[in-house]
Amino acid sequence: MKADGPAGDWILNVGENCVHLILSEAEIQGADMIVGDVAGFSVALTMLSAGTPVPTQLLVKAKAAVVEVEPGLEASMKRLATLRADYPDLPLIAAIRDAEIPLVRALLRSGIDDVIALPLVADDLTAVLTETKESIAHAAELQVKSGKLVSVIKSVGGVGATTLATQVASMEARLGRETGEQVCLFDLDLQFGNATTFLGMASPLTLTDLLEAGNRVDAELLRSVTMATPSGLHLVAAPDEILPIEAVNSEQIYRIIDLATREFDTVWLDLPGNWTNWSLSLVARSQVVLLVVEMTIPSLRQARRQLALLNSQGIAGSHIQIVANRVEKKLFRSIGLDEAQDAIGHPIAFTIANDFPLVNAALDQGVLIDDLKHKSKVSKDFGVIVDGCKALLKGGD
Repeated sequence: MKADGPAGDWILNVGENCVHLILSEAEIQGADMIVGDVAGFSVALTMLSAGTPVPTQLLVKAKAAVVEVEPGLEASMKRLATLRADYPDLPLIAAIRDAEIPLVRALLRSGIDDVIALPLVADDLTAVLTETKESIAHAAELQVKSGKLVSVIKSVGGVGATTLATQVASMEARLGRETGEQVCLFDLDLQFGNATTFLGMASPLTLTDLLEAGNRVDAELLRSVTMATPSGLHLVAAPDEILPIEAVNSEQIYRIIDLATREFDTVWLDLPGNWTNWSLSLVARSQVVLLVVEMTIPSLRQARRQLALLNSQGIAGSHIQIVANRVEKKLFRSIGLDEAQDAIGHPIAFTIANDFPLVNAALDQGVLIDDLKHKSKVSKDFGVIVDGCKALLKGGD
């Protein structure tokens, strides 16, 4: 207990992370309540006359505050307004005698969270603090990071989906260093995943370690499994051994990806070519889906079938973007973009120039194409995809 302010005012300090009751001596004596545990809160009592300023820093770590208000006392109303301004995120409850409805409405419109009648009654205090606790919990849920999902799927094998995933995710991660955003890539191609090779990485820990962890998967384990690439990308490698994709526990996959979206701002998924319930479900959860095709009849036909499957599962919309890879200059095209769009039945959003020597050299060396040849046509095309995805993700907020 310590004195603070005019004679007769005092503060009972019961520790941090509590609810503060700020009442005058008369209201404390007339109250039907005690300090201690109320609705799961530790309640601290501060005795101050209704017009006395609240000591600086008193409420810095408070969960909420119940403050006596005398509407006819200018200093009391000013004190309440000052507390609202100084602690904008603090649940603030006005304690008033004989409050009329117009006054209550005015206080609520001014940003006061709730009003409680004086003299204070234990049951009323419990009810108000229970509602406050629920509001705090709800606000905390809204503040939990919810990263965005980008799924990369392929029309047929060998169209360059993993190249796109590794290069574009790395470019986004490099840009994210300036803003503090973190990007993670999961190589979920359980049988033929090659993301680590394309990025020149190796790790003793892979997706297998997360799959086998069951309920023990947490942020610390996830971070320990990810590899940090030179671009700043966090990479989860595909298993070293070939796994039957249908044998993977779907709920475990969802648990891992949900955890990743709480840890990273953007999560890229390089998905296997064969569909499973879990891979289709992850696509359904994704804010952006990149379907990679090349300008050949087999690839375009399969892309049309892929889109039909997605549509049959209710997965459709502008967030599905077609990426045409290895696009030749117009003079050498056997199939034009207009013809390709007609064959697919869907617009082509992005194209990637055909520069096999450059792309192959970068992949063989495990470096980014942009690092091997800065401002190449291929790199510029990847940059356009980064910008396009970021715009789509921002539009989905």
